[in-house]
Amino acid sequence: MQPLPGSQSSAPGPPEPTVAEIKAVVVGDGGCGKTSLLMVFARGDFPKVYVPTVFEKYTASFRISGKPAKIHLWDTAGQEDYDRLRPLSYSDTNVVLICFDVTSRSSYDNILTKWYPEVNHFCKGVPVLLVGCKTDLRQGHHEPVTFQEVSATTRCGRDASHVPLRGSALLPAGGGHGPAGAGCSLLGVLGTAPGQRQGCLH
Repeated sequence: MQPLPGSQSSAPGPPEPTVAEIKAVVVGDGGCGKTSLLMVFARGDFPKVYVPTVFEKYTASFRISGKPAKIHLWDTAGQEDYDRLRPLSYSDTNVVLICFDVTSRSSYDNILTKWYPEVNHFCKGVPVLLVGCKTDLRQGHHEPVTFQEVSATTRCGRDASHVPLRGSALLPAGGGHGPAGAGCSLLGVLGTAPGQRQGCLH
């Protein structure tokens, strides 16, 4: 069929790239720093007042190996009152982050007694990241550790292939105070950040 006089034929453009979607569920004791970490990562905003979370979902877009991706971060309640409600968040999970407060021994101990058994039961075979939060509140000299130190606010990715990870949602790596971004502890799983800046996250 010949095009009508004066009409323009155009070849179809390239198909829109498929956006990979990742569901990450974040668990850990109440008040251990989960919500602060996610708010700074997804919104760049550090919460000024602690409000216990029942359930919240944050979404962030970025790129993995040059391809668009979207992560859905499911923030869950860590209090015992919500132990029966929390498993509803686990369906179709791609990765689980177990968070603990580096200033609280009980928060760390509960990983083995509560959080890992729960995650292993409902998300068997799903990758798990252990993330230590609140490093800015830790007192005393930094002792040598066997897992990686990260700051959730530096925005700059480091080699996050070795987990567990530790980080602060408040302090930049170079010192000073104030929210500056988050996500270094997520970099090993999530890849490249928004804005196509290799190795950095918004």
